[in-house]
Amino acid sequence: MFGKRRTRVARRAGSEEHADSWTASEASHDEGFVSTTTATSREFVDERRKMRRAALLRSVLIFLLSFLILFLGMTRRPSVFDEGIVVTAAMRVAAGQIPHRDFYALYGPAQFYILAGLFKLFGKFLLVERLFDVFSKALVVTTVYTIASAYCRKSIAAYTYIVALLWLFGLGQWPASPMVAVTLLNLIGSILILPVFAGRASARSLFAAGAVAGLASLFRYDTGIALLVVHACAISIAVCLLGSGISDRLRTFASTFWPYLIGFACVTLPPLLYYLSVAPLGPLVHDVILYPAKYYYRGRNLPFPAIDLYTVEDLGIYLPIMIVAAALYVAVAGYFRATGKDARNSAGMVEKQEWQGFAITLGLLTTAMYFKGYVRVSLFQMSLAIIPSLLLIAVLSQLRSSFSRSARILIACLMGTSFLPAVSLAFDETKDLCINHLSVPEYIFVAVRGVLPQAQASWCKSGNSLTRGLCFLPEIDRARTIEFIGSHTRPDQPLYVGLTRHDKIFAADNITYFATQRLPATRWSELDPDLESRYDIQTQMVDEFERKVPPYIVLDSEFAQENEPNDSSKSSGVTLLDDYIRDKYQQVASFGLMSVWQRRYSPGDTAHR
Repeated sequence: MFGKRRTRVARRAGSEEHADSWTASEASHDEGFVSTTTATSREFVDERRKMRRAALLRSVLIFLLSFLILFLGMTRRPSVFDEGIVVTAAMRVAAGQIPHRDFYALYGPAQFYILAGLFKLFGKFLLVERLFDVFSKALVVTTVYTIASAYCRKSIAAYTYIVALLWLFGLGQWPASPMVAVTLLNLIGSILILPVFAGRASARSLFAAGAVAGLASLFRYDTGIALLVVHACAISIAVCLLGSGISDRLRTFASTFWPYLIGFACVTLPPLLYYLSVAPLGPLVHDVILYPAKYYYRGRNLPFPAIDLYTVEDLGIYLPIMIVAAALYVAVAGYFRATGKDARNSAGMVEKQEWQGFAITLGLLTTAMYFKGYVRVSLFQMSLAIIPSLLLIAVLSQLRSSFSRSARILIACLMGTSFLPAVSLAFDETKDLCINHLSVPEYIFVAVRGVLPQAQASWCKSGNSLTRGLCFLPEIDRARTIEFIGSHTRPDQPLYVGLTRHDKIFAADNITYFATQRLPATRWSELDPDLESRYDIQTQMVDEFERKVPPYIVLDSEFAQENEPNDSSKSSGVTLLDDYIRDKYQQVASFGLMSVWQRRYSPGDTAHR
C-alpha cells in the first residue's frame, strides 16, 4: 500500500522511472520486513512450545517421582474404619446397591463408583484401591508444584512441593479418603477462576471451574457446596474490585457466574436425577442433612490440641490460620494495587490484580476448608486447609520484597515453620513403618529373599482381597477372623461385623467385609455415634437380621476403650441389638479382641444354612 502511494506522488512529479525504481525497492523492503516478522513470530511460537513441553516434562517427572515415593512409603496395614468404609461401599456399589437407598453413607458417591469400576477392571484387591490413592496424592503434589512454579521462583516452587509431599506422605495412615480428590479439585477449580480478577476470564474456563466444583461435591457434598460458595464470593469480590456502578456490577457478576453455575449443574444434576428415579429422597436427606446437622458435632467433636516437643506436627493445625491472616491482610491492605490515574489499564495493574486474586481466592478456600475440620480437629481433617495454605505462603514469599521489613520477617518465619510439622509427621510415619515392619520396600526385600515369618507367609498365601498383588497385613486377630469367615461361609451369604456393645459407639471394623468379600447384612454397616446406638436404628437392624439371617456375626472390642470428649464415650442405654445377638447367636470362636458368633437356627432359618 505504501509503495503504490509513493508511486502516485512520483508520477505527479514527472519522474516515472524513478517511481518504478522506488517501487521495486519498497517491495523488496516490505518482503524483507514481512519475512523478518514471520521468522520472529515463528521463533516466538517455537519458543513457547519448547517452554510448554519443558514444563509438561517437569510435571511428568515430578508426578512419577511423587508416585514412587508415596508408593514406597505406603503402609501395608489396612485402615479398618475409614478405608474399610470406602472399599466396602465400593463393593456394595459393584453388587448393584445404591448409596443412601441401600446403605448409609456420609460421603458422596464418586469415590465408591470410581473404585467399583477399578475393581471390575483389575479385580477386587486392596492394592487396586491403594494404587488409586497413591495416584491421586501424586496428582495433588504435582498440581501444587505446577501452580507454585507458575507464580513463584523455582526454588520456592521446589520447597512448596517438598513440604506438600511430606504432608501427604505423613498422612499415609488414612488411605482411600475422598478428601485427597477433593483437595485436587479445590486447587484446580480455584485456579481456573483467577482470571476473573484481571477481567479476562472466558466462559469456557468458568464453565470448567463450575464443573470441577460439581465433581468435588460428588466426592464430598459439604466441601463441594463450600467450594461453590467460595468461588461465588471470590467472583463477587473480583467484580467489585474492577469498579463501575452497582447495576453494572450486578450485570457483570450475573454474566460471569452463569457459565460457572451451568458447569456445576451439568455435573451434579444427572446423578441427582438418576438417584431420584431409583430411590426416595428421604434416605439421602437423612444421611447428608438430618444426621450430620443434629448429631455429628456431638458425636465427633474434638478440642484443639496443645503443642509440645513431642507433638510438633500438631503445629500444622494452627499454621493455616496464620497464613490466611497474613495473605488476606496483604490483599485487603492493597499491597497488590497499582498507583496512578491510568494504572488500571496497565500491564502492571493486571499482574497485581492476579496476585490479589490469588491471595483472596486461596485465602477464602483455606478458610472454608478449615471450618470443615473445625468439628473434628486433627491433621487428617485439616489437610483440606493445609495444602492450599502452602501455596498462599509460597506466593507471599515470592512477593516479600515489596513488603515492609516486619512483614518480610513474618513471611520468612511462616515459610520455615510450614516445614516443621510436615517433616515431623513424615518422620513419625516412617518410624511406625519400620518398627511394625509394614513398609513396602522391606516386604519386597524379605519376600524376594524368601525369609518371611511363617505366620505372615501363610497369611500372604491365603489369596483373599488383602493379599493379592501385594500382601497387606492386618492385626493377627483380624487376620484369623477373616480366614475363619472365609472358610465357614459362602460368598452369597451376608455378614455383620459389629461391636461387643452397641449402646456406645466410637468406630467399627469395616475392612473385614471387603477382605472376605461378604456383603453386609444391614444398611448400617458404618457405625457412628448417636446413630446405631439409637433405639429406632437398632430396631431396623434387628428387622434386617430377621429377614436376611446372616449365619455368622463378628463382634470386635478393640474400640471399647476409646474415650473421646464427645458422645462416642457415652452410653445411650439402648441394648436392643446386643440382647438380640446374644439371644439368636452363640459364640463359636475367639481371636483376641474379636469373636465369631453363629446363628442358633430355628426351623424357619434352615434355608439359610
